[in-house]
Amino acid sequence: MSKVSFFFLPINSITAAKKAVIVMLYFVHCTIAQANVSVNIRIDQPQHHYAQITIKFDKFNRQKTNFYLPTWRTGRYEIINLANGIREFSAMDESGNTLKWKKIDKDTWQVQDTLDKKVEISYQVYANQLGQRTRHIDDSHAFIDASTVVMYNDSTRYQKHHISLNVPASWRSVSGLELGTEPHQFIAKNYDVLADSPIETGINEHYKFSVDSLNYELVIWGKGNYDSAKMVADLTMLVQQSKHIWQGYPFERYVFMVHATSGARGATEHLNSTIIQRSRFQFSSRKDYLGFISTAAHEFIHTWNVKQYRPKGLVPYDYQQENYSTLLWVSEGSTSYLQNQLLLRGDLMSSEEFLESLAKWITGYIHKPGRQSQTVAEASFDKWLEEGGDYDKNHSVNIYSEGFLVSWLLDFSIIEKTNLEKSYRDVHNILYQNHKIPKSFDEADLVAILKQMTGDDYQYWWQENVHGYAKVDFDQLLAKAGLTMFYGDKENSKQQAWTGLKTKLSPNGLQVTTVEKNSPAWQAGFMVDDIIVAVNGLRMVDKNLSKRLTNFQPKDQLRLTYFRRDELDTRRIVLGTIPEAKLKVIPLEQVSKNQKAFFKQWTGIDFPSPNQ
Repeated sequence: MSKVSFFFLPINSITAAKKAVIVMLYFVHCTIAQANVSVNIRIDQPQHHYAQITIKFDKFNRQKTNFYLPTWRTGRYEIINLANGIREFSAMDESGNTLKWKKIDKDTWQVQDTLDKKVEISYQVYANQLGQRTRHIDDSHAFIDASTVVMYNDSTRYQKHHISLNVPASWRSVSGLELGTEPHQFIAKNYDVLADSPIETGINEHYKFSVDSLNYELVIWGKGNYDSAKMVADLTMLVQQSKHIWQGYPFERYVFMVHATSGARGATEHLNSTIIQRSRFQFSSRKDYLGFISTAAHEFIHTWNVKQYRPKGLVPYDYQQENYSTLLWVSEGSTSYLQNQLLLRGDLMSSEEFLESLAKWITGYIHKPGRQSQTVAEASFDKWLEEGGDYDKNHSVNIYSEGFLVSWLLDFSIIEKTNLEKSYRDVHNILYQNHKIPKSFDEADLVAILKQMTGDDYQYWWQENVHGYAKVDFDQLLAKAGLTMFYGDKENSKQQAWTGLKTKLSPNGLQVTTVEKNSPAWQAGFMVDDIIVAVNGLRMVDKNLSKRLTNFQPKDQLRLTYFRRDELDTRRIVLGTIPEAKLKVIPLEQVSKNQKAFFKQWTGIDFPSPNQ
């Protein structure tokens, strides 16, 4: 029983030679005598979102030295304009002499005359990007993702970094970084550790707890309707469940950071911490709280999956350009797949909630036409191009939902082929044991692991489901675990009229935001941004189209009047049909012992009663 107590290199035009230098530095840095980098972050005008950054470097062995701010941050596979908040850059040597500099691209500052000199650079950062979880400063706190605040240099990237903060006296600073000798001081083994260990400093709630000699912290910024004691108790239970997937822990201390905000929401995993943002009044209801604890489970899993083992192409990180891989679906989709299993095992989610969540994943897949246009491998590689919106929905999949599906298929295949002895969880433990950074893994490694585990060659399976369009018979899949799915009542699944349009309220009517591919609206020729103003000649007064459609039946023909390019027009549409009720996944009434055993190997809990 667990013992619990409370209390880069810059690469603008990459070549093979340059990439080789990155890898060489990454692998040999630990054998080189390490100098130190000193970073001071001064926040004395928080109301204006300013921070003053001063970084001191030991002597350089080059005449010109480049300093870089990354173009993206870990956990978000997207190029971001981070350097647009940098002003008042300056540089000087150890004697106080000003050094000339110039900016040579959007995120590179080149300082002249640095040979055999210690160099100090200084600049102002504007930090007002709360929702991006990059940098945010106001009169109550600062959230600092160092990769968006602290510049680095290729020759000092693997040196130890000492960080000190000058902040208002009432503030408390918390981070997963090694603690310094004084408050507001931290130490990072190198820049990569610093870039992946955010700092939360300000007026906050702070809790500590320990499990099995490991230390955990919860820091909460912002007021809201959360129950801090419940959060601590549930996080204590959550962190004990990782043993069902991995053998061992990659940390001695872990920090959960929570922002209760006025609208910003989302989460990002880090090396031994996570930042979770939720609207301040979305904690108390069961639905909202389940959203919070599910997010915490997702990000905690990332402590192993991504932070300890990463696909080839992301090791080491190249902070100045895209890092491509066809396996980001393993990093994100598999994490989404495994998160609820941790919650089930910790009794933090009921079996009914688990099946309800599963039904939502299935529904999303069914209404994602892009599953026939993009594979999960392609979605992984093109994650850096993802924009969302109508075209994305109709012609793309995402690494989360499609990755969830492929992980599910793979899990059931392993369970079946090993006679309930192994599962997809074992794959992730092998990755953790054998492919820890600085190693990485590729598709061949995964296929080899699957063959070793099951005795079967997964080459064809991989080509069909990862590089092909995965085809799923959900009835057959669910039946393996003694489950079934249906809409509404099993005996009477009612249907309702459907257009395939999604709209939002605009000042002039209902603005079309999505036209589902091959839907009635698609066939009728409706477009995104059309403004619907009337149905059958009567002005549209409802705030959403679905409410108006309750007056009609499937196969009815309607006249929708709309504005396009400010011109009034009318089109006819023959209504389609979709189930009126939400999809449900429930236990079968007649279940075999094998199905019950399959369910338990899959979820870790006993098969639920069909009458629950």
